[in-house]
Formats: sequence, structure tokens, C-alpha cells
Amino acid sequence: MATLAVALCVWFIVGRGDTAGADIPLIPVQKGTIQINVLQGGEIRALQNIEVKSEIELPTKILSLIPEGYRINEKDVKDGKVLIELDSADLRDKITNHEIEFQTTVSTFIEADEQRAIQTSDNQSLARDAEQAMRFALMDFERYMGKGNAQTVLKSRQLPHDLEALEFYIGKLNAEKPRTLNLELDAEKADKADGDKSDEDPLAVKEGKVDPLKASQEVAETASPASDAATRPAAPVEQASKPLDFLSFLNQTEMGDGEAEQKLRQLSNELLLHKSELALAKQNVEASERLAAKEFITKTTLENDQVNFEKTKLAVQTAETQLDLFKKYEFPKQAEVSLSAYQEALKKLQRTLRANRSRMAQVETKYRTAKRRYEVELSRKEELDRQLKACVIKAPVPGLVAYGSHTGNNGIRSNDVIEEGAAVRFRQTLLTIPNMSRMGVSVNIHESQLKKVRIGQHCRVTVDAEQGRTLEGVVAELAVLPDSGSSRYTPNLKVYPAVVHIDGTHDWLKPGMNAKVEIIVNQLEDILYVPVQSIEVENDHFFTYVNTGGALERREVETGSFNDQFIEIKGGLNLGEHVALAIPKRQVLESNPGALPSSPSTKKPKDKTPAPEKKGLALK
Repeated sequence: MATLAVALCVWFIVGRGDTAGADIPLIPVQKGTIQINVLQGGEIRALQNIEVKSEIELPTKILSLIPEGYRINEKDVKDGKVLIELDSADLRDKITNHEIEFQTTVSTFIEADEQRAIQTSDNQSLARDAEQAMRFALMDFERYMGKGNAQTVLKSRQLPHDLEALEFYIGKLNAEKPRTLNLELDAEKADKADGDKSDEDPLAVKEGKVDPLKASQEVAETASPASDAATRPAAPVEQASKPLDFLSFLNQTEMGDGEAEQKLRQLSNELLLHKSELALAKQNVEASERLAAKEFITKTTLENDQVNFEKTKLAVQTAETQLDLFKKYEFPKQAEVSLSAYQEALKKLQRTLRANRSRMAQVETKYRTAKRRYEVELSRKEELDRQLKACVIKAPVPGLVAYGSHTGNNGIRSNDVIEEGAAVRFRQTLLTIPNMSRMGVSVNIHESQLKKVRIGQHCRVTVDAEQGRTLEGVVAELAVLPDSGSSRYTPNLKVYPAVVHIDGTHDWLKPGMNAKVEIIVNQLEDILYVPVQSIEVENDHFFTYVNTGGALERREVETGSFNDQFIEIKGGLNLGEHVALAIPKRQVLESNPGALPSSPSTKKPKDKTPAPEKKGLALK
């Protein structure tokens, strides 16, 4: 406007033209710098707002409320000034009822934890007893058969043959994982899973399959210094299930140092002794018979010797029978019983460990369920306690108190009633505390100006409440879609919300103040320009009236960018030429109002404003 005033002064100095242009002001074509800007109205708002929401899940009411517009200072924050107090009666009743459930959950959790500890101890005792019984069964079998013979028998059965192999077997059973049920296995996978060695009974010997304990037995033999590769069983697995010929051990020259050997030696010695006594008794009878024939001894003495001979003979027969029974029946039976007891001890350990895992799985499930329920109830208890504390809302940060929520780019306020006694729902915004240190302007960019505006462009902001003060800012936010709220009421109006960040901190700025934003979209350097009032548009061509020797000549010109005051001239005019500041045709029509359907003053200037989307300009 200042430039336009200078131009008018120049027109008065230059003078008027003659007849045609005598009443039309002239202005020279100028060269210099002009700024292209977009001017929009907006509203001051804080860039950051702290919303105080209701954290009470139950519907409640406001008991006390701080006045709107109160300015919270640092001392209020430090002292914990109360902003809002909500009714907590219903919440306290809920906390009391939940406390009963929580104590029951705690008791169940403690019981499940103790049961798990008890079951763990019981499992250890049962497993230890089963392992001890298995070791004793092995020692009983070795004691009866002799260590060497026992190892030979156990190797032929592919069973742990010594304590070292037995410990390896125990470790393998302890490391066995529990069986799991997979309902997603198809028939083929199920068959494959059934054939998995990890799920087979380590003590079961099946025809055509390698026993799983064979590997452990071989490892144990390799680790044992006393083992010999030559003594490893080479018999097929299917033969291992056949009864062993324990009588073959009796035919050995040296059976060993077991109870069976001691019993066999005892019976053999008794038989040998009775045979010696029988031979001596026979000699005595024969001698007595010769003496009795010569009547050197009495008949009674002879009879006594004969009875003693018969008794000795019977004793020999009894000893022979006992030795024969021991070899044929007692020894194989006792050996088989000892071996079966050892095998049963092995299987009992396996059953014990599996039963332990089953019982432990049950108590673990109960423990995890009780623990999870305890954690849920504890979290709920903590949440209720937190909500109880949230019934008293204290000042979080310094700022200005505003009721309700201020949402959207235009700072539209919610319709929730915030007053003492008003009902409050969960997560409802009660107060908004704007951060007054960072302020901005919310503006709506018309779609015709959208192509000019870019994020990062410099802006000048003027506030209606402080006339004459200009603030600096920058375009920081620009929507990619039009505002749906504005199109709801005016479908043909498409505006794009934008936010301009104001530089610096200004204590006098308040949210909601009206402001004007001048967005500087471009700055043209060293160009020719004239006022936009000098340009006439006709059929997308641009004309101006040039003063030539006192007369006005209508001349077509090439225009460029423009702002609210000036338009760039790219061709058709030279520096220093004077153009009409108004269109002569308009003045002629104004001088003859009867030729117009209405007063010329009602004609809108924007009809002759250069259109930005075209090459030229539609004049206002």
C-alpha cells in the first residue's frame, strides 16, 4: 500500500493526460522486488497440550473443580495443588469386594507353591528309593551268580552290567523328556512318532529292533576299565528274550565267588564226606562180619555196624539228591528270580520317573494357573489402587487451565459439560493445560492456493489483539487431505488445515486469539511490475492502457506471478512507461449509470483479478 501511495504521488507530479485520459490516474512501470504471498486468517493455539483425563473405569462425578483460566505456576506443581476431585465411593466398594477375592487367590497360590515343593521332595524320595532298589537288585544278582557270571548274563540280555553302566542308564532315564500330545500330526507323522526310539520302553526287547540300552551298555563298557570287547554280547536281540541255560555255568571249572558257587561247593563237599563215611562204614561192616564169623564180637556189634552202614548209605543218597536238585532246579530258579528282580527294578525306576513327571506336571499346572490368577488379581488390585489415587488430580505442569478437550486443527472445543456435579466417563478429557512456551496458528489453506504453500516457508503473523506487532513463523504442518469438518457444511469448499509455528516465546499470546498469517511463497528479484488494477483480462488475454503522448493506448502484455498489490510484467511494457491505474471503460460506464443494470459500485473487484491457475491474471 505504501508503494501504491508513492505511485499516486508520481501520477500527480507527472500530470494528467489530455481528453481521453484526463481523469484517469497514471503510474509508471517499476522495476524491483516483490513478494508473492498467501494471506489467511487463523486462530492462535498451543502447539502442545497436556490433557487431564479421567482414569476411573466406573462412572463418577466431579466433587470439586478449579476455576477455568487459572494459571498454574511452578509452586502449584511442587505443592501438588488439587485441580479436580472425583467421587470415589463406588470405587472404594469395588476395592473392598476385590480384596476378598484377592486374599483367596493369594491363599490358593501359596498352597499350589507348597504342593509343588512337597511333590518335588516326594519325587526325589521315590526316585532315590527306586534307584537304591535297582542297585541292590544288581548286587543281589552279582552276589548269587558271582560278578563275572552276572556280567556275562546281563550283557547277553543287553542290560546294565555294572554300577557304571547302571548310573549311565539312570542318567538317560532322568534326561528323558515327557511325552506330548500333538493333535496336528497326520497318520504318517503319527506312525513315525510311534517308532521314535525316545518314546520306546528302554527295557522292552522287540524282535527285529535294536534295544536302546545296547548303546548305553556299549558306552559303559568302553568307559569301564574292567570291560573287555571280547566279552560283549554278540547274540541277536531276538534271542535275548529266550530263557538262559544257567546249567551251563555249572559245567565251568571256576564258577566264581557267588552264593551259588558256595552252595554248590557245600553240597559237593557234603556228598564227598558222606561217600567217605560210606566207604569207612562198608569197611567196618566187612570187618565186623569177619570178626563175628570167628565169634570175636557179638552179634549186636555187627548189627550196629550194619545199621551205621545203611545210615551212611542213605546220607550219600540224600546228598546226591540235594546236589542234583540244586543243579537242576534251585540254582536256575534262584538265578532267574534274581535276574527278574533286577529287571523289575529297572522297569520300576522307569515307571517311578514317569509317574513322578506325571504328578509333577499336574502340580506344575496347578501352580502356573494359581500364579497366573494371582498375577492378574494383583495387577487388578494395583490398577484399582491407582484409580483411587487418580480420583484426586493434581497440577502436573505449569500452564493455563481450560475445561474440556480442544481438538482438531481449529482448536474446536468438546461439548462435554465440565462443572461440579457433572457425570464423568472413563478416559474423558476434563482439563486441557496448553504449553504457553510454544504457540502456533491454525489456518485453512484454500485449494486454489494449496500448490503455492510448502512446509518450511517463512510467515509473518499479526494478532488482532496486538495491532502493529508482527511475529515471525514458519509453515510446519500441512494436511494432505481436505478438512472433512468444513466440507460437511459447505461441500463445495475444500480447505486444507495447516499449522504455522511462531518463533520465540510471547507471554501475551493466548489460545483462541484471532490472527492473520501471511505466507511468503516466493520473492521475485529485479522484475518489472505494475499494480494489479492496471490489468484488464479479456478472453484469457491481458491488456493495460499505456500513456502515449497524452492519449491512452490499449496494449496486450505478458504477465507472471502476482500478489495482492502488484503483478509481474514479462513483456509488452518498458521501464518508465506510464499505465492507467484504472480501466477507462469502467470510468465511462460509471459516468452513464443508466446503461448498467445496477450501480457500478456493486460490481465485485474480484471479477477482474488475475486467476492464479491460468497463465495470466483475473483482476479484482
